[in-house]
Amino acid sequence: MVGIKNIKYVNDDGVTLESADVVYTDKTEDELFEKQLDGTEGIICWYTNDNGLPLGVAGVL
Repeated sequence: MVGIKNIKYVNDDGVTLESADVVYTDKTEDELFEKQLDGTEGIICWYTNDNGLPLGVAGVL
């Protein structure tokens, strides 16, 4: 699991990750989720399950 920001999606689809800045590789899932909820760093956590589907993305409306 990594914490990323400055995310660019293919065709701006909001799903297919084209590029991003990796800012955390040393945080747990819970730590990254707390940072997402806080919203001050503009990060999301990104990981894949066994099926390769992205999970763990928290959006701020």
